[in-house]
Amino acid sequence: MLLAFFLNALVSEASLAKLVKPVADYELDCNTTFYCPESLKPRVAFWVEVFSRWDTNTAIMHDKDFPHRVYSTVKRKEGCRRSKKGGSVDRERKRLERVLTSIAKKRRADRPLNRSETELNSLFVKEPIASIERAAERVRCQSGNKDRMRKALTHFMAYRPTILDALEKQSLTPELQYLPFVESAFNPEALSHVGAAGLWQIMPSTGRTLGLTVNQKVDERYDPVLATHAAAKYFRNSVDNLSETAFENGFTVVNRDLNPFVITSYNYGVKGMERAIKQVGLDYERLLTEYKSPSFQTAVKNFYASFLAARHVAKNSARFFGVIEHDPSVNFSSHNTVKLDRATSARRISKTLSIRIEQLKKLNPALKSIIWRHKGLIPGGYVLKLPYRASGWSSAMARVYSLPAEREKPGFIWHRVRRGQTACGIAEKYRASCRALIKMNRLNSKGTIYVGRRIKVPSKNGGIHVDNANKNNRTTPVLAGLESSTSSPSAVESMTRYKVKLGDTACSIAYRFGMRCNELLALNGLTRNSVIKVGQRLTVTNSNSWHVVRKGQTACGIAESYRVRCGSLLDANRLRRSDTIRVGQRLRIPSLRY
Repeated sequence: MLLAFFLNALVSEASLAKLVKPVADYELDCNTTFYCPESLKPRVAFWVEVFSRWDTNTAIMHDKDFPHRVYSTVKRKEGCRRSKKGGSVDRERKRLERVLTSIAKKRRADRPLNRSETELNSLFVKEPIASIERAAERVRCQSGNKDRMRKALTHFMAYRPTILDALEKQSLTPELQYLPFVESAFNPEALSHVGAAGLWQIMPSTGRTLGLTVNQKVDERYDPVLATHAAAKYFRNSVDNLSETAFENGFTVVNRDLNPFVITSYNYGVKGMERAIKQVGLDYERLLTEYKSPSFQTAVKNFYASFLAARHVAKNSARFFGVIEHDPSVNFSSHNTVKLDRATSARRISKTLSIRIEQLKKLNPALKSIIWRHKGLIPGGYVLKLPYRASGWSSAMARVYSLPAEREKPGFIWHRVRRGQTACGIAEKYRASCRALIKMNRLNSKGTIYVGRRIKVPSKNGGIHVDNANKNNRTTPVLAGLESSTSSPSAVESMTRYKVKLGDTACSIAYRFGMRCNELLALNGLTRNSVIKVGQRLTVTNSNSWHVVRKGQTACGIAESYRVRCGSLLDANRLRRSDTIRVGQRLRIPSLRY
């Protein structure tokens, strides 16, 4: 019974992999713009078939240095992605290594090959035995891309006018329009495992260099129009810099020789290609065979070939895929733009202007999820896109600005790690989720923390809050759980009594009112070890009731500027007249009732 199960497993494993027909030859459209040396054509042909023959559920086992030498394919839901040791892809790689090694040994000993060995040996006609031995060390897996390519073609026509416009403005060849097939398959939401994002897969640092905003709230790499113009700027810089490098090193600069280096620079970097030109000149064949660098590996070597292949398939899409219908969901809707006078939430814009959040999100792909989850405000000065209407949105935006201002509170408080503390122990102390704390601080799975490090502790008080409408009149806001004291126009703000509720800690209360934890403790005569109880009343104040000492200031001088008695200020901060205050020290400004 066990033997039968084992034999069935072997049959099942063998059926996963199968030998395939050799890669075909293709007539490539190479001209004075792009160079296609004979030695490169088999490599390009392999990538043509990756884009047009095998889908993403196919793992293609082939030679790393001679990719057109395809050994077998394995049907697997994720292709080569997420393959693990002992999985079907790993087993097939090891099988091929064993067979290739066996072929080399048998040929060296002049022994007959079995059927499987004979089929693989046919890929090495006139090759020396040493080549087969080396090939056993170069077995590589590549996922197919046919279904992604077909979908990309349905999006291509929508983005093409924008791309051609950006390339024309930079005086670049329109042939570069085909590069997103390789980079993102025309998916403007694509994000790679190394952090490259958007239609053109731009890295964060590169995006900022090209003038794109990339921060916690806005990532313009996801805006197809802005990213496209940034990519065109990159290519313009690449052409200029590589031309200059080639010229300074004595090489004649012509497009057909330069462009393979320009394309490759998009993957390898302009500086890397400048080093390569200095070493091998403007000779792409020499680049592939002679240029040596630890970072010049398989992906870089295949980049230009995969671009030529994607370009060939896109130009001959009817031959490979038949009639391609444009995807109507991909379009650039007509819109108006407004520059925000102040930070505003997407929810307020949506409600006040009667625009669905989904529509706003589609028009403004550069705004990150923190905006749409109502955890952050759209920054002031941001140019927001709104659905087109002939009358514009000026009067509607005036209604938005007439509302009380909104402000953000981060959903965390800071904690400095002390000896003996653990991540989950800290989370428990603040009644927060340990898992959320680990995720927020990007800790490892064990939640390792170090003494002296400041970490974020999740708080329920984060998000967007609306300022009190009468804040400018210095009227004390009345909040749930608060007992307001009488305020005076001579004081910055009155202090307030807060009634402790279930789940509160001294530090979480302090954070809620813009205070430091130590300040709240000192104000109420508490220490870090003090226990507060539900129903207990604590004196709190807000961040406007504190003054940061500047150079040349004295305690009594500060008191006079706020029109409070010097003695009151000293008492509020537990100071004596002989005490020295320091630059940067925070002093609490008392109300007249203090």
